[in-house]
Amino acid sequence: MAVMCFSAVAQVDLLGPDSMPFETQQTEGAEHSVLQQASAASGQELAVGERLLSRLSSLASTKQRTTLVSDSADYRLYYPQLQQSIYHFHPESLWYDYPQARNARDQLQWLLLEFSLAGGPKQLDYWLEQINAIDSEQAQWEGLFTDAFLGVLAFYQQLQTLDYAQSMALNEIGKLGIPLVLDELWLVRLNRGQIYQYLADLRGELNIERLQYRQQILYWLHVRQQRQLNQDIVAGRLIRLGDEDPRLPTIRLRLSEFDPSKQFSAPQSLVMDQQTEQAIKHFQQLHGLKTDGIVGKETLYWLNYKPLQRAKMLARNLLRKQLFTRFVMNTEQQRIIVNLPAYQMTYQAQGVDVFQSRVVVGRASRATPLLVSEISSVVVNPYWNVPRTIVRKDIVPMLRRDPSYVERKGFELFDYQGQAVSAEQVDWPLLKDTGYFPYRMRQRPGPGNALGAYKFHFDNQYAVYLHDTSSPELFTETERAFSSGCIRVEAADFLAETLLEQAGYSHAYKQSLLAKQQHKWLPLRHKVPVYMVYFTSWFDHSGGLHYRKDIYNFSNEKKV
Repeated sequence: MAVMCFSAVAQVDLLGPDSMPFETQQTEGAEHSVLQQASAASGQELAVGERLLSRLSSLASTKQRTTLVSDSADYRLYYPQLQQSIYHFHPESLWYDYPQARNARDQLQWLLLEFSLAGGPKQLDYWLEQINAIDSEQAQWEGLFTDAFLGVLAFYQQLQTLDYAQSMALNEIGKLGIPLVLDELWLVRLNRGQIYQYLADLRGELNIERLQYRQQILYWLHVRQQRQLNQDIVAGRLIRLGDEDPRLPTIRLRLSEFDPSKQFSAPQSLVMDQQTEQAIKHFQQLHGLKTDGIVGKETLYWLNYKPLQRAKMLARNLLRKQLFTRFVMNTEQQRIIVNLPAYQMTYQAQGVDVFQSRVVVGRASRATPLLVSEISSVVVNPYWNVPRTIVRKDIVPMLRRDPSYVERKGFELFDYQGQAVSAEQVDWPLLKDTGYFPYRMRQRPGPGNALGAYKFHFDNQYAVYLHDTSSPELFTETERAFSSGCIRVEAADFLAETLLEQAGYSHAYKQSLLAKQQHKWLPLRHKVPVYMVYFTSWFDHSGGLHYRKDIYNFSNEKKV
């Protein structure tokens, strides 16, 4: 079992290496310089990153529309009545001819870019493309910028109505409407000098993480524009150290795109050398793959991942992180975060990562629900009340082949009135012929119990929970979506020890319960918040950028 523990004074390494995968025009000292600029000059926040978009604005558009206009007179307002009301109270320009005007336009463009790439409504795409197609210094485009501003406000308002699961999945935000109703008081108080700050508030804190995300979003849009060979690397045999393969020059090109600091001594060589093998291992590590340096199916999947797909993934996760803050209380003393695509659980205390554990999560057909709850009890030697779905889909087919499965696996049978039913009372021939099985099942505590030695109970409508397992071999897999929805925790014993110690239960007491296989619910003194999150990309504390598969396909990408 692998448990990663951290001291309270140490930097926490979140699943990643010690080096940054991207070193494009930014060193560690430069990052600190950026933060100093941000804190020292709130009125000049443009220096922190907004002008990156201005330099590369032509890269933001993913396609050109025939409906774009070149003359402002041909642009049709999207919010004509609201604009009429705004300019009734504020006849001066909102986007030109004052000190912060350029900053406000750039900030608006950034939000359009982020929301569009994240999968927002198509109208945001249109405004972004239209703004990218014009000379934004010309004041004749006032109406376009005001329309886009109102559209961003409307979309942001819609985002605030999403529940937790919707905020994590983000699979329906493209369908959100952007109607907008503004009261007269807001219209009266609108001040053009505050528009930049208003947009900055919608964006959230411009910290180092957001700057890293923005840099990488633009970098991958730049790669998309500059890439000359965009064909997929074809599937074929495995490529190991010393192998000769015609795909290797293209593989090195993709590795250099992923890490621009990587310079290969023989980029056109058809032989897998040690330098390429090491680059492959680094690439695999940042994608959650087995770091064996062998190019196979999963490594090719990520080498063929399109630059635009990466930019969209980054934008979605940036938005997820921003929305996630709505549901997290800063007063929490401790919390448990389970990142489903990473197959990883993190236990935090006082805002610091204390330890991590590998987990097994629900497979796509029985996905682990995205939820927030609180662990209220640790159950030692739990019974497993088998969900009806598992009985019907998994166990009944086995019972039809082997009725002795009930006894061998320690199951108890009950009718729907709650009365115990012996195995002898079951009409096994009828079950074998028809699959008819009108019973509930419960598995007794013990070494073969599917929940293992511990269950971590939290209230939820899906009847899922964290638990130990009797099948620890699955934790050695790199992709661990195997369960029927519950979360199996490799470090379950360590987690139980931590929570029970805080609740006043001694190690000796817990061990005595385990030794006697005594079933016991142990309530906690303080409930522990638990979050099922869905981050398919993140920066570790060393600056390494990690990517993971969208295991539940919330982004609706075609299978590769």
